[in-house]
Order: sequence, then C-alpha cells, then structure tokens
Amino acid sequence: MREEGLSLSETMRRFNINCLGIIKRWERIYLEEGPEGLAVERRGRKNTGQPAKLPKEIEEDLI
Repeated sequence: MREEGLSLSETMRRFNINCLGIIKRWERIYLEEGPEGLAVERRGRKNTGQPAKLPKEIEEDLI
C-alpha cells in the first residue's frame, strides 16, 4: 500500500474489501511483524484467562 502510494480507500477498492478496520489491522500487523505476520492465521477473540464457571450441580457435588 505505502510502497505503491495507495490510500486506504484505494487499497480497499483494489482488494475488494469494504471494511476500513481490516485494512488498518493488516497495516499494523505488517508494520509490527513484517510480511511473515500476515501469514499467521488469527481468529476470534483472545482468551480472557478466566476459567469457565461450573454449573451449580457439579459445584455442589465437589463441595
């Protein structure tokens, strides 16, 4: 994008992407990690690190 002097909207049109956030995310990943960073598949939300809650019945059985 930057090497070819394209704006964000021109890049969106060129790759047929209608979400500005995707282009901005790709640009950030490229600047932070280089081309290799774009090859990594990233999906979903990050884990918050909190374990799932047990149903009350199971919790009572454990106590």
